[in-house]
Amino acid sequence: MRWYSGENLPRTHARPTFSESWLHLNGGFTFDEKYFSDPIFRTEQDRAARRVLAERFKGVGLGSEHPEPHPHLDICGHRFAPALFGCEIVFQEGEAPAARGLSFDSPEDLATIPKPDLHSNHWAQEFSRQGKLLLERYGRVDATINFGGPLNAATSVVGTEFFSYLADSAPGAQRFLDMVADLCIECFDKLTLPLNPEIGSGREMFIGNCPVALVSPKMYLDQILPSDMRLRRNVRRLGLHHCGKMDGYLKAYTALLPLEFIEVGWGSTVAAVRQTFPTTILDLMIHVYDVCEMSASTMRDVITDIVRQGAPKDRIRDIWMADIGPDVSDQVVIDFVEAVNAAFNDTKE
Repeated sequence: MRWYSGENLPRTHARPTFSESWLHLNGGFTFDEKYFSDPIFRTEQDRAARRVLAERFKGVGLGSEHPEPHPHLDICGHRFAPALFGCEIVFQEGEAPAARGLSFDSPEDLATIPKPDLHSNHWAQEFSRQGKLLLERYGRVDATINFGGPLNAATSVVGTEFFSYLADSAPGAQRFLDMVADLCIECFDKLTLPLNPEIGSGREMFIGNCPVALVSPKMYLDQILPSDMRLRRNVRRLGLHHCGKMDGYLKAYTALLPLEFIEVGWGSTVAAVRQTFPTTILDLMIHVYDVCEMSASTMRDVITDIVRQGAPKDRIRDIWMADIGPDVSDQVVIDFVEAVNAAFNDTKE
């Protein structure tokens, strides 16, 4: 199911999000092909899942006893870009969809990849089909697309070999990143905007830089930032997601300003992020399995510290603990929410 920044506000700034395996085991929910091909089934299952969370974590501020529908178009999870490029999408009952990358013999092969034609592409047509069904049923649909950004999409399509292509400065690698950036813009204009005309002029997107932590800040600056800037120049409102420690990339990321929000990876020096981006909304990430090793009091101290570093509090939207698996106890989730609440109540600015 899709998790939204700030969806638990104003009840709590805590945003624990549960993996497909947690929802499958604890709620009996399925994430096979039916979930992604039947938009009504998907929307109603997501509503049921929010009821399960409200019942299971009573009084904590998660889920909803009477959830409104949140129809969305995650029609293959976060693998829409590789799907457009022709990657096989693999669906599983208790896991998120996976993409099987394309096969390449050399970096020169990248130059042969055509840009997807949205007028004829199966997945683009499926996106529009499901969007129309959801509009007819619910009167609205969230048609935003999580591309993950140019590098994220490229590593899904090509595989880990893409990093070596970048290291060798293969011209096809840069061309491919630029093509992904252009495709993101085209998808917004041709797929998202017709279903969400209320967005109005300009574009609203975000870059999900999950794999950036696997390359050096210099490689990011020299070989990846140019394609991210291709988006920045063509987007009115831009957000940024960075998994892992951000510290070494902060200077490069200032090129993307203004940023509407930053999802700050666990391990980052939050004070340095705040100093670099003094007015940007921050969502502070914390790793679930690090949390599992903490006592309730330690968790409270850690979260209070990052909230203090990220102050002012009115520019912190969420403390985000992602991908909670079935091996994580309910008490850990409850302790996390209570620690976040205590941090926002106790922290002095």
